[in-house]
Amino acid sequence: MRKREKCEEILYYICQKQEPGKKMVQKLMYLMERKGFDLGLNYSIHFYGPYSASLDDTLHAWEAQGIINITIDHLTHKITLADRKNCPQALSEEERNVVLEVLRCFEKKSAADLEAYTTLDYVAHTMWKDKGTEDQVIQDVLKIKSRKFSQEELQEKYQEMRQMNYIS
Repeated sequence: MRKREKCEEILYYICQKQEPGKKMVQKLMYLMERKGFDLGLNYSIHFYGPYSASLDDTLHAWEAQGIINITIDHLTHKITLADRKNCPQALSEEERNVVLEVLRCFEKKSAADLEAYTTLDYVAHTMWKDKGTEDQVIQDVLKIKSRKFSQEELQEKYQEMRQMNYIS
């Protein structure tokens, strides 16, 4: 139950400055887990990058419970909090600082950019076990994503992920 409450508090912070889509929430939660949170979300690679079926199930459960609203806006499922005033208090001060730092780095990125960042990280960390070269990781992402991202774009994002200590 504690992991669920942590996810709920993280979602509260994500929704403070925007109405994220489900894809964006998936990617931001993935980045939180990569910074050391054990949220039990079990990510696998998917068409849009790392994806957690359990997070998707949780979002729909929260919608059914009236905690969040999910509305379809063109091709995006926008998420809003039903009650913006009451923030769950499940995170420690240190964890809250990590959440706010991850959001500071990524909350203004587009969902497509987050897809590139997290796919690069997933391939480097999960598929290559942090032992692949930049070129190996990028070539694998290009295979997964086909023509969605250019090699130059992925190289730039790979370097950013290295600077932020996601990719070693």
